[in-house]
Amino acid sequence: MVLKRVVKLDTGSIPAGSFVDLSYAPEVNLRLKRMICVETTAMALRPITMSFYLGDVPYFFPDSSAALFDPAVPQPIVFDLVHSAGVKLVMRVTNTDTTARRLLVHLVYEE
Repeated sequence: MVLKRVVKLDTGSIPAGSFVDLSYAPEVNLRLKRMICVETTAMALRPITMSFYLGDVPYFFPDSSAALFDPAVPQPIVFDLVHSAGVKLVMRVTNTDTTARRLLVHLVYEE
């Protein structure tokens, strides 16, 4: 497969104990292969949880630690999900830490 697109979703600053909703809807059909999460201050991702829906279908039950999508994980999770044009991908990123956090979520798409 060939890299098609990388989409960066920025949570902005999430206060302690709060959450932010992110979404993305492509204009063409794509195939989601990976998700990579980067905490902007290099703090641990363990206190951050995420829910993930593609259209009406949930893929995390009920949520997942963002640490699973750390770029340093030796065997990253690989998706093979068709993301159809106009279908909204929705995530809720929750900060369970005691300080504000900012997360960059990268969606890696292939043809």
